[in-house]
Amino acid sequence: MKRLYLMITITNRVMGSKRFVDFYRAFGAPVVFTALGRGTASDEVLSYLGLEATEKSVMLSVVTPACKEVLMKELVSTMHLTNPGTGIAMCLPLSSIGGRTAMNYLITGNPEAEPDVEVKEDESMKDAAYQLIVAIANQGYTDTVMGAARSAGAHGGTILHAKSTGAEDAGKFFGMSIAEEREIILMVVPTGDKNTVMQAIMAQAGAHTEAQAVTFSVALEDVAGLYHINADE
Repeated sequence: MKRLYLMITITNRVMGSKRFVDFYRAFGAPVVFTALGRGTASDEVLSYLGLEATEKSVMLSVVTPACKEVLMKELVSTMHLTNPGTGIAMCLPLSSIGGRTAMNYLITGNPEAEPDVEVKEDESMKDAAYQLIVAIANQGYTDTVMGAARSAGAHGGTILHAKSTGAEDAGKFFGMSIAEEREIILMVVPTGDKNTVMQAIMAQAGAHTEAQAVTFSVALEDVAGLYHINADE
């Protein structure tokens, strides 16, 4: 059995997100979610350099250890990610994933596949107080996902609009076509609430519903700014 990772890649949009998506798929990551971002260089620096504000492509994919090793190596040798201004890539070990169907889809692009993997939490993160829950749903169903999460104790989230570049090959979840336009909902919850929140999302907005949400979580080493969680500490 092998653990799973969330790979995040951030590049300048002028480099072409499709180029990176094609690269990912060629090296074993068929499902990539791409959202738009914006660089934070100050206006003074941009003006001095004669540049405009930089738009970014933020790409997320769930990968196996073998795929991770290949991608990180090829990002340097093939995509030249070490060149200044090209981009950055990082990997985070997943602490859980919401169901076998979701895992199959995220890893292979096929909900009916049976990859030999499991989610195995990193030993160093077993005592993490908080978890980042990532829910990816069809466009227009954010309220459904958040309603489910709130019913289980979550307080709020951040929404990113994204496109799924594996949808055209992914077939169907329970007879329903997988949409290309997706919403990524990010929520930080106490570790004790993680399973309840994820189960609520799966039950009320999961693969068998029109929302077709898939969920996974990443353990967080530290968190600041969550007053309602930290107020009693």
